Amino acid sequence: MATLNIDRYHAAMGDASYKDATRLRDKSLSEAQATFYVTQRKLRFAPCLGHERLVHSLIESQIDRPRVRFLEQDRGGLKLFADAIEDMHFVGAVRAVRPATIVFAQEPFADITGPFGLTQAQEIKFEHAFDLPMTTASLAMQFRMAAEGRWLSDFSLRRNGDIERAVEVATYAFIGGFNDTSNMEAAHRLDIPAVGTEAHYWQQSYLEFMYEPEIEPRTGKPKHFEQVAFERWLDANPNGTTLLLDTIDVHMGAVHAAMAATSTDARRRAFKGFRVDSGDLAKLGKWCLEFFEANGLRGLMPILTGDLNVEKLQRIVEEFPEAAGFGVGTKLSSEVTKIAGVIFKECLIENLPTLKASNSPDKTTLPGYLQIFRGADKNGNYVRDVIGLDEEEVEIPDAVRVERLLVPFWEHGRYDAIPSIKKQKDFVEEQRARFTDINNYPCALSDRLRKLRDGLTEKMREDNSGWQDILKLPEDLAPEIAGRK
Repeated sequence: MATLNIDRYHAAMGDASYKDATRLRDKSLSEAQATFYVTQRKLRFAPCLGHERLVHSLIESQIDRPRVRFLEQDRGGLKLFADAIEDMHFVGAVRAVRPATIVFAQEPFADITGPFGLTQAQEIKFEHAFDLPMTTASLAMQFRMAAEGRWLSDFSLRRNGDIERAVEVATYAFIGGFNDTSNMEAAHRLDIPAVGTEAHYWQQSYLEFMYEPEIEPRTGKPKHFEQVAFERWLDANPNGTTLLLDTIDVHMGAVHAAMAATSTDARRRAFKGFRVDSGDLAKLGKWCLEFFEANGLRGLMPILTGDLNVEKLQRIVEEFPEAAGFGVGTKLSSEVTKIAGVIFKECLIENLPTLKASNSPDKTTLPGYLQIFRGADKNGNYVRDVIGLDEEEVEIPDAVRVERLLVPFWEHGRYDAIPSIKKQKDFVEEQRARFTDINNYPCALSDRLRKLRDGLTEKMREDNSGWQDILKLPEDLAPEIAGRK
Protein backbone atom coordinates (compact mmCIF):
# COMPACT_ATOMS: atom_id res chain seq x y z
CA MET A 1 0.00 0.00 0.00
CA ALA A 2 1.30 3.44 -0.91
CA THR A 3 1.74 6.20 1.63
CA LEU A 4 1.56 9.95 1.22
CA ASN A 5 5.29 10.16 0.56
CA ILE A 6 5.07 13.82 -0.44
CA ASP A 7 5.54 17.21 1.17
CA ARG A 8 2.53 19.47 1.36
CA TYR A 9 4.06 21.73 -1.26
CA HIS A 10 3.87 18.87 -3.77
CA ALA A 11 0.18 18.51 -3.04
CA ALA A 12 -0.38 22.29 -3.14
CA MET A 13 1.51 22.72 -6.43
CA GLY A 14 -0.16 19.68 -7.92
CA ASP A 15 -3.61 20.96 -6.98
CA ALA A 16 -2.92 24.46 -8.27
CA SER A 17 -1.60 23.10 -11.57
CA TYR A 18 -5.05 21.64 -12.36
CA LYS A 19 -6.84 24.99 -11.98
CA ASP A 20 -7.74 27.11 -14.98
CA ALA A 21 -6.16 30.16 -13.40
CA THR A 22 -2.70 28.59 -13.68
CA ARG A 23 -2.87 27.44 -17.31
CA LEU A 24 -0.02 27.80 -19.71
CA ARG A 25 -1.00 29.31 -23.06
CA ASP A 26 -2.67 26.29 -24.60
CA LYS A 27 -2.97 23.70 -21.85
CA SER A 28 -3.30 23.02 -18.18
CA LEU A 29 0.01 23.31 -16.34
CA SER A 30 -0.77 19.89 -14.86
CA GLU A 31 -0.50 18.36 -18.34
CA ALA A 32 2.58 20.26 -19.50
CA GLN A 33 5.50 17.94 -20.12
CA ALA A 34 8.21 18.52 -17.54
CA THR A 35 11.60 16.97 -16.88
CA PHE A 36 13.26 16.92 -13.47
CA TYR A 37 16.83 15.77 -13.00
CA VAL A 38 18.28 14.12 -9.90
CA THR A 39 21.76 14.58 -8.47
CA GLN A 40 23.65 14.62 -5.19
CA ARG A 41 25.56 17.67 -4.01
CA LYS A 42 27.71 16.69 -1.04
CA LEU A 43 29.76 13.57 -1.78
CA ARG A 44 32.87 13.77 -3.92
CA PHE A 45 31.96 10.40 -5.42
CA ALA A 46 29.43 7.64 -4.80
CA PRO A 47 28.15 4.50 -6.51
CA CYS A 48 24.64 5.25 -7.74
CA LEU A 49 22.49 2.79 -5.81
CA GLY A 50 18.80 2.64 -4.94
CA HIS A 51 17.22 1.71 -8.27
CA GLU A 52 15.25 -1.14 -6.69
CA ARG A 53 13.90 1.23 -4.02
CA LEU A 54 12.79 3.65 -6.73
CA VAL A 55 11.02 0.90 -8.65
CA HIS A 56 9.18 -0.21 -5.52
CA SER A 57 7.97 3.32 -4.75
CA LEU A 58 6.87 3.96 -8.35
CA ILE A 59 4.97 0.68 -8.48
CA GLU A 60 3.31 1.43 -5.14
CA SER A 61 1.90 4.73 -6.39
CA GLN A 62 -1.80 4.14 -5.84
CA ILE A 63 -3.19 5.96 -2.81
CA ASP A 64 -5.88 4.35 -0.67
CA ARG A 65 -9.24 5.98 0.00
CA PRO A 66 -8.55 7.18 3.59
CA ARG A 67 -5.51 9.12 2.40
CA VAL A 68 -7.41 10.54 -0.58
CA ARG A 69 -10.12 11.68 1.83
CA PHE A 70 -7.43 13.27 4.04
CA LEU A 71 -6.25 15.32 1.04
CA GLU A 72 -9.81 16.28 0.11
CA GLN A 73 -10.41 17.58 3.63
CA ASP A 74 -7.20 19.62 3.76
CA ARG A 75 -7.89 23.12 5.06
CA GLY A 76 -6.32 24.66 1.95
CA GLY A 77 -8.41 22.57 -0.42
CA LEU A 78 -6.55 19.86 -2.37
CA LYS A 79 -9.48 18.15 -4.05
CA LEU A 80 -8.21 18.43 -7.62
CA PHE A 81 -4.90 16.82 -6.68
CA ALA A 82 -6.70 14.18 -4.62
CA ASP A 83 -8.87 13.31 -7.61
CA ALA A 84 -5.79 13.08 -9.85
CA ILE A 85 -3.87 10.67 -7.66
CA GLU A 86 -6.73 8.44 -6.47
CA ASP A 87 -6.31 6.06 -9.41
CA MET A 88 -2.79 7.13 -10.29
CA HIS A 89 -0.40 4.73 -11.97
CA PHE A 90 2.58 6.80 -12.93
CA VAL A 91 3.35 6.46 -16.63
CA GLY A 92 6.22 8.90 -17.05
CA ALA A 93 9.69 7.96 -18.29
CA VAL A 94 12.81 7.64 -16.14
CA ARG A 95 16.40 7.60 -17.27
CA ALA A 96 19.22 6.61 -14.91
CA VAL A 97 22.81 5.55 -14.90
CA ARG A 98 23.42 1.83 -14.62
CA PRO A 99 23.12 0.55 -11.01
CA ALA A 100 26.44 0.92 -9.12
CA THR A 101 27.86 3.42 -11.62
CA ILE A 102 30.26 5.72 -9.76
CA VAL A 103 29.11 9.31 -10.14
CA PHE A 104 30.38 12.62 -8.81
CA ALA A 105 28.85 15.64 -7.09
CA GLN A 106 26.37 17.63 -9.21
CA GLU A 107 26.22 14.99 -11.97
CA PRO A 108 22.64 14.20 -13.11
CA PHE A 109 22.44 10.47 -12.39
CA ALA A 110 18.70 10.21 -13.13
CA ASP A 111 15.80 12.17 -14.57
CA ILE A 112 12.07 11.80 -14.97
CA THR A 113 9.76 13.18 -17.66
CA GLY A 114 5.97 13.37 -17.52
CA PRO A 115 2.96 15.63 -16.90
CA PHE A 116 3.91 18.36 -14.44
CA GLY A 117 1.09 17.79 -11.93
CA LEU A 118 2.04 14.21 -11.10
CA THR A 119 5.72 14.23 -12.03
CA GLN A 120 6.68 16.96 -9.58
CA ALA A 121 5.09 14.87 -6.83
CA GLN A 122 7.68 12.10 -7.37
CA GLU A 123 10.47 14.15 -5.76
CA ILE A 124 10.59 12.47 -2.37
CA LYS A 125 10.56 9.03 -3.97
CA PHE A 126 13.79 9.79 -5.78
CA GLU A 127 15.42 11.38 -2.76
CA HIS A 128 14.45 8.50 -0.47
CA ALA A 129 15.46 5.92 -3.07
CA PHE A 130 19.02 7.12 -3.54
CA ASP A 131 20.14 9.08 -0.47
CA LEU A 132 20.83 6.30 2.06
CA PRO A 133 22.28 3.83 -0.48
CA MET A 134 24.65 6.36 -2.03
CA THR A 135 25.72 7.79 1.32
CA THR A 136 26.48 4.32 2.71
CA ALA A 137 28.22 3.02 -0.40
CA SER A 138 30.34 6.15 -0.78
CA LEU A 139 31.54 5.83 2.80
CA ALA A 140 32.15 2.11 2.31
CA MET A 141 34.27 2.92 -0.75
CA GLN A 142 36.31 5.37 1.29
CA PHE A 143 36.84 2.75 4.01
CA ARG A 144 37.83 0.23 1.34
CA MET A 145 40.36 2.62 -0.17
CA ALA A 146 41.81 3.35 3.27
CA ALA A 147 41.95 -0.33 4.27
CA GLU A 148 43.43 -1.31 0.91
CA GLY A 149 43.21 -5.12 0.75
CA ARG A 150 42.41 -5.67 4.44
CA TRP A 151 39.16 -7.23 5.64
CA LEU A 152 36.20 -4.95 6.39
CA SER A 153 33.22 -6.02 8.47
CA ASP A 154 29.95 -4.14 8.94
CA PHE A 155 29.22 -3.97 12.67
CA SER A 156 26.55 -1.25 12.42
CA LEU A 157 23.41 -3.28 13.21
CA ARG A 158 22.97 -1.93 16.76
CA ARG A 159 23.14 1.69 15.55
CA ASN A 160 20.67 1.57 12.68
CA GLY A 161 17.35 2.15 14.38
CA ASP A 162 15.38 -0.73 12.88
CA ILE A 163 16.09 -3.98 11.10
CA GLU A 164 14.98 -2.85 7.63
CA ARG A 165 17.36 0.11 7.66
CA ALA A 166 20.08 -2.13 9.08
CA VAL A 167 19.67 -4.62 6.22
CA GLU A 168 19.90 -1.81 3.70
CA VAL A 169 23.06 -0.40 5.32
CA ALA A 170 24.62 -3.88 5.24
CA THR A 171 23.64 -4.25 1.58
CA TYR A 172 25.07 -0.96 0.37
CA ALA A 173 28.19 -1.25 2.53
CA PHE A 174 28.81 -4.65 0.93
CA ILE A 175 28.41 -3.25 -2.57
CA GLY A 176 30.66 -0.32 -1.70
CA GLY A 177 33.51 -2.56 -0.58
CA PHE A 178 32.87 -4.35 2.73
CA ASN A 179 33.49 -8.09 2.94
CA ASP A 180 30.84 -9.24 5.40
CA THR A 181 28.36 -8.19 8.09
CA SER A 182 27.42 -9.03 11.66
CA ASN A 183 23.74 -8.62 10.65
CA MET A 184 22.23 -12.12 10.47
CA GLU A 185 19.05 -10.95 8.73
CA ALA A 186 21.11 -9.32 5.97
CA ALA A 187 23.23 -12.46 5.70
CA HIS A 188 20.08 -14.59 5.43
CA ARG A 189 18.30 -12.45 2.85
CA LEU A 190 21.21 -11.45 0.70
CA ASP A 191 23.78 -14.22 1.00
CA ILE A 192 26.33 -11.82 2.51
CA PRO A 193 28.86 -13.65 4.71
CA ALA A 194 28.11 -13.27 8.43
CA VAL A 195 30.82 -12.66 11.02
CA GLY A 196 30.99 -11.93 14.74
CA THR A 197 33.28 -12.27 17.71
CA GLU A 198 32.48 -12.70 21.37
CA ALA A 199 31.31 -9.70 23.36
CA HIS A 200 32.86 -8.29 26.50
CA TYR A 201 30.11 -9.75 28.63
CA TRP A 202 31.30 -13.28 27.84
CA GLN A 203 34.32 -12.64 30.04
CA GLN A 204 32.21 -10.72 32.56
CA SER A 205 29.93 -13.73 32.96
CA TYR A 206 32.81 -15.82 34.38
CA LEU A 207 33.32 -13.47 37.31
CA GLU A 208 32.60 -16.23 39.85
CA PHE A 209 36.01 -17.70 39.06
CA MET A 210 37.55 -14.57 40.55
CA TYR A 211 36.24 -15.77 43.91
CA GLU A 212 36.51 -19.54 43.44
CA PRO A 213 39.33 -19.88 40.91
CA GLU A 214 40.41 -22.95 39.01
CA ILE A 215 44.02 -24.01 39.35
CA GLU A 216 46.44 -23.63 36.44
CA PRO A 217 48.14 -27.07 36.23
CA ARG A 218 51.32 -25.69 34.64
CA THR A 219 52.02 -23.33 37.52
CA GLY A 220 49.94 -24.67 40.37
CA LYS A 221 48.53 -21.16 40.83
CA PRO A 222 44.91 -19.94 40.48
CA LYS A 223 43.75 -19.05 36.98
CA HIS A 224 42.48 -15.54 36.31
CA PHE A 225 38.77 -15.61 35.50
CA GLU A 226 39.44 -14.07 32.07
CA GLN A 227 41.67 -17.02 31.20
CA VAL A 228 38.87 -19.37 32.17
CA ALA A 229 36.44 -17.41 29.96
CA PHE A 230 38.83 -17.61 27.00
CA GLU A 231 39.33 -21.35 27.50
CA ARG A 232 35.58 -21.94 27.50
CA TRP A 233 35.18 -19.84 24.35
CA LEU A 234 37.97 -21.70 22.52
CA ASP A 235 36.43 -25.01 23.57
CA ALA A 236 33.05 -23.89 22.22
CA ASN A 237 34.56 -22.82 18.88
CA PRO A 238 37.12 -25.49 17.96
CA ASN A 239 37.10 -24.68 14.23
CA GLY A 240 38.52 -21.21 14.72
CA THR A 241 37.63 -17.99 16.51
CA THR A 242 38.76 -14.54 17.58
CA LEU A 243 39.36 -13.44 21.18
CA LEU A 244 38.36 -9.96 22.39
CA LEU A 245 41.16 -8.58 24.55
CA ASP A 246 40.09 -5.30 26.14
CA THR A 247 37.41 -6.27 28.67
CA ILE A 248 39.76 -5.40 31.53
CA ASP A 249 43.01 -4.24 29.94
CA VAL A 250 44.45 -5.15 26.54
CA HIS A 251 47.83 -6.24 27.92
CA MET A 252 46.20 -8.44 30.55
CA GLY A 253 43.79 -9.75 27.94
CA ALA A 254 46.67 -10.78 25.72
CA VAL A 255 48.39 -12.59 28.59
CA HIS A 256 45.22 -14.47 29.49
CA ALA A 257 44.51 -15.29 25.84
CA ALA A 258 48.02 -16.70 25.47
CA MET A 259 47.63 -18.77 28.64
CA ALA A 260 44.30 -20.12 27.39
CA ALA A 261 45.49 -20.84 23.84
CA THR A 262 48.68 -22.64 24.92
CA SER A 263 46.93 -24.83 27.48
CA THR A 264 45.96 -27.53 24.91
CA ASP A 265 46.65 -28.26 21.26
CA ALA A 266 42.95 -27.98 20.45
CA ARG A 267 42.75 -24.51 21.94
CA ARG A 268 45.83 -23.45 20.03
CA ARG A 269 44.23 -24.59 16.77
CA ALA A 270 41.04 -22.72 17.64
CA PHE A 271 42.83 -19.40 18.30
CA LYS A 272 42.89 -17.67 14.89
CA GLY A 273 42.82 -13.97 15.72
CA PHE A 274 42.43 -11.27 18.33
CA ARG A 275 40.33 -8.13 18.50
CA VAL A 276 41.16 -4.81 20.14
CA ASP A 277 38.22 -2.44 20.63
CA SER A 278 39.60 0.49 22.63
CA GLY A 279 42.69 2.58 23.25
CA ASP A 280 45.43 3.34 20.76
CA LEU A 281 44.47 0.60 18.33
CA ALA A 282 47.64 0.65 16.23
CA LYS A 283 50.00 0.69 19.22
CA LEU A 284 48.09 -1.97 21.15
CA GLY A 285 47.57 -4.15 18.10
CA LYS A 286 51.29 -4.08 17.34
CA TRP A 287 52.20 -4.91 20.96
CA CYS A 288 49.77 -7.84 21.06
CA LEU A 289 50.96 -9.31 17.79
CA GLU A 290 54.61 -9.17 18.88
CA PHE A 291 53.71 -10.63 22.28
CA PHE A 292 51.80 -13.56 20.77
CA GLU A 293 54.56 -14.28 18.26
CA ALA A 294 57.19 -14.24 21.04
CA ASN A 295 55.14 -16.93 22.79
CA GLY A 296 54.84 -19.16 19.74
CA LEU A 297 51.39 -17.99 18.68
CA ARG A 298 52.06 -17.06 15.08
CA GLY A 299 49.79 -16.33 12.12
CA LEU A 300 47.10 -14.59 14.14
CA MET A 301 44.79 -12.05 12.52
CA PRO A 302 44.69 -8.68 14.33
CA ILE A 303 41.15 -7.26 14.06
CA LEU A 304 40.68 -3.65 15.17
CA THR A 305 37.36 -1.98 16.03
CA GLY A 306 36.13 0.99 18.05
CA ASP A 307 34.49 4.08 16.54
CA LEU A 308 36.60 3.87 13.40
CA ASN A 309 36.21 6.53 10.76
CA VAL A 310 38.08 6.66 7.44
CA GLU A 311 40.84 8.95 8.70
CA LYS A 312 41.45 6.89 11.84
CA LEU A 313 41.56 3.67 9.86
CA GLN A 314 44.02 5.21 7.42
CA ARG A 315 46.34 6.21 10.27
CA ILE A 316 46.20 2.69 11.70
CA VAL A 317 47.17 1.20 8.34
CA GLU A 318 50.17 3.53 8.18
CA GLU A 319 51.29 2.80 11.76
CA PHE A 320 50.37 -0.90 11.91
CA PRO A 321 50.32 -2.38 8.40
CA GLU A 322 50.06 -5.90 9.88
CA ALA A 323 46.42 -5.20 10.80
CA ALA A 324 44.37 -7.89 9.09
CA GLY A 325 40.95 -6.29 9.22
CA PHE A 326 38.57 -3.80 10.75
CA GLY A 327 35.04 -3.77 12.10
CA VAL A 328 33.14 -0.55 11.43
CA GLY A 329 29.86 0.31 13.13
CA THR A 330 28.91 3.71 14.48
CA LYS A 331 30.65 5.78 11.83
CA LEU A 332 29.18 3.73 8.99
CA SER A 333 25.54 4.64 9.57
CA SER A 334 24.57 6.67 12.64
CA GLU A 335 27.40 9.18 13.01
CA VAL A 336 27.90 10.01 9.35
CA THR A 337 29.36 13.48 8.88
CA LYS A 338 28.32 13.96 5.26
CA ILE A 339 25.28 12.61 3.41
CA ALA A 340 24.58 12.58 -0.31
CA GLY A 341 21.97 15.32 -0.17
CA VAL A 342 20.04 14.07 -3.21
CA ILE A 343 18.05 16.82 -4.96
CA PHE A 344 15.32 16.89 -7.61
CA LYS A 345 15.18 19.95 -9.87
CA GLU A 346 13.15 20.97 -12.92
CA CYS A 347 15.24 21.42 -16.06
CA LEU A 348 12.64 21.39 -18.88
CA ILE A 349 9.05 22.55 -19.24
CA GLU A 350 7.33 22.00 -22.57
CA ASN A 351 10.81 21.55 -24.16
CA LEU A 352 11.98 24.92 -22.86
CA PRO A 353 15.12 24.74 -20.66
CA THR A 354 14.66 26.15 -17.18
CA LEU A 355 16.75 26.45 -14.03
CA LYS A 356 16.93 27.78 -10.51
CA ALA A 357 19.42 30.67 -10.74
CA SER A 358 19.65 31.24 -6.98
CA ASN A 359 21.71 33.71 -4.98
CA SER A 360 24.22 30.97 -4.15
CA PRO A 361 26.31 29.63 -7.04
CA ASP A 362 26.43 26.14 -5.49
CA LYS A 363 22.62 26.03 -5.55
CA THR A 364 22.25 27.09 -9.17
CA THR A 365 20.79 24.17 -11.13
CA LEU A 366 21.28 23.00 -14.71
CA PRO A 367 18.89 23.55 -17.64
CA GLY A 368 17.96 21.28 -20.52
CA TYR A 369 17.81 17.57 -21.25
CA LEU A 370 21.07 16.52 -19.66
CA GLN A 371 23.62 13.79 -20.16
CA ILE A 372 26.86 12.61 -18.51
CA PHE A 373 29.67 11.89 -20.96
CA ARG A 374 32.52 9.76 -19.56
CA GLY A 375 35.78 9.47 -21.46
CA ALA A 376 38.24 6.58 -21.29
CA ASP A 377 41.78 6.39 -22.67
CA LYS A 378 43.36 3.62 -24.74
CA ASN A 379 44.05 1.60 -21.57
CA GLY A 380 40.44 1.81 -20.45
CA ASN A 381 41.15 4.27 -17.65
CA TYR A 382 38.66 7.08 -17.12
CA VAL A 383 40.06 10.51 -17.91
CA ARG A 384 37.19 13.02 -17.49
CA ASP A 385 33.44 13.46 -17.13
CA VAL A 386 31.55 16.17 -18.96
CA ILE A 387 27.97 17.14 -18.12
CA GLY A 388 26.31 18.30 -21.29
CA LEU A 389 23.08 18.27 -23.27
CA ASP A 390 21.81 14.94 -24.54
CA GLU A 391 21.69 16.19 -28.14
CA GLU A 392 25.42 17.01 -28.10
CA GLU A 393 28.33 14.97 -29.37
CA VAL A 394 31.01 15.70 -26.79
CA GLU A 395 34.70 15.17 -27.43
CA ILE A 396 37.01 14.66 -24.45
CA PRO A 397 40.79 15.21 -24.74
CA ASP A 398 42.87 12.02 -24.34
CA ALA A 399 39.75 9.86 -24.59
CA VAL A 400 39.45 7.25 -27.31
CA ARG A 401 35.95 6.31 -26.17
CA VAL A 402 33.15 8.49 -24.78
CA GLU A 403 30.21 6.77 -23.07
CA ARG A 404 26.76 8.22 -22.36
CA LEU A 405 25.85 7.21 -18.81
CA LEU A 406 22.16 8.22 -18.66
CA VAL A 407 20.06 5.53 -20.34
CA PRO A 408 16.34 4.59 -20.29
CA PHE A 409 15.38 2.79 -17.07
CA TRP A 410 11.58 2.98 -16.59
CA GLU A 411 8.85 3.56 -19.14
CA HIS A 412 5.11 2.77 -19.03
CA GLY A 413 5.56 0.71 -15.88
CA ARG A 414 8.32 -1.46 -17.34
CA TYR A 415 11.88 -1.21 -16.10
CA ASP A 416 15.30 -2.70 -16.69
CA ALA A 417 16.43 -5.66 -14.64
CA ILE A 418 18.58 -4.73 -11.65
CA PRO A 419 21.79 -6.74 -11.21
CA SER A 420 22.43 -8.79 -8.08
CA ILE A 421 24.31 -7.12 -5.25
CA LYS A 422 27.33 -9.31 -6.03
CA LYS A 423 27.38 -8.05 -9.63
CA GLN A 424 26.96 -4.47 -8.42
CA LYS A 425 29.82 -4.95 -5.96
CA ASP A 426 32.05 -6.33 -8.74
CA PHE A 427 31.10 -3.41 -10.98
CA VAL A 428 32.11 -0.89 -8.29
CA GLU A 429 35.50 -2.57 -7.94
CA GLU A 430 35.97 -2.73 -11.71
CA GLN A 431 35.29 1.00 -12.06
CA ARG A 432 37.38 1.96 -9.05
CA ALA A 433 40.40 0.36 -10.68
CA ARG A 434 39.87 2.56 -13.75
CA PHE A 435 40.07 5.86 -11.83
CA THR A 436 43.75 6.67 -11.42
CA ASP A 437 42.95 9.36 -8.80
CA ILE A 438 39.27 9.26 -7.90
CA ASN A 439 39.60 12.05 -5.31
CA ASN A 440 40.76 14.49 -7.99
CA TYR A 441 38.88 13.18 -11.00
CA PRO A 442 37.97 16.06 -13.35
CA CYS A 443 34.29 16.83 -14.02
CA ALA A 444 33.18 19.80 -16.09
CA LEU A 445 30.27 21.31 -18.00
CA SER A 446 30.30 21.30 -21.77
CA ASP A 447 30.76 24.72 -23.36
CA ARG A 448 27.28 24.53 -24.80
CA LEU A 449 25.64 23.73 -21.45
CA ARG A 450 27.61 26.45 -19.67
CA LYS A 451 26.54 29.02 -22.25
CA LEU A 452 22.92 27.89 -21.96
CA ARG A 453 23.03 28.12 -18.16
CA ASP A 454 24.71 31.52 -18.06
CA GLY A 455 22.61 32.98 -20.88
CA LEU A 456 19.37 31.72 -19.38
CA THR A 457 20.35 33.05 -15.96
CA GLU A 458 21.04 36.48 -17.44
CA LYS A 459 17.80 36.41 -19.40
CA MET A 460 15.78 35.41 -16.34
CA ARG A 461 17.26 38.30 -14.37
CA GLU A 462 16.46 40.91 -16.98
CA ASP A 463 13.65 43.14 -15.84
CA ASN A 464 11.50 44.87 -18.45
CA SER A 465 8.50 45.49 -16.24
CA GLY A 466 9.18 49.17 -15.62
CA TRP A 467 8.89 48.71 -11.89
CA GLN A 468 10.89 51.90 -11.34
CA ASP A 469 7.84 53.83 -12.49
CA ILE A 470 5.62 52.08 -9.97
CA LEU A 471 7.66 51.04 -6.94
CA LYS A 472 10.32 52.59 -4.76
CA LEU A 473 13.28 50.92 -3.03
CA PRO A 474 14.96 51.81 0.23
CA GLU A 475 17.98 53.94 -0.62
CA ASP A 476 20.46 51.39 0.73
CA LEU A 477 19.11 48.69 -1.61
CA ALA A 478 18.81 50.71 -4.79
CA PRO A 479 22.51 50.43 -5.81
CA GLU A 480 22.48 46.66 -5.15
CA ILE A 481 19.44 46.06 -7.35
CA ALA A 482 20.83 48.33 -10.05
CA GLY A 483 24.11 46.36 -9.95
CA ARG A 484 22.30 43.10 -10.62
CA LYS A 485 20.99 44.48 -13.87
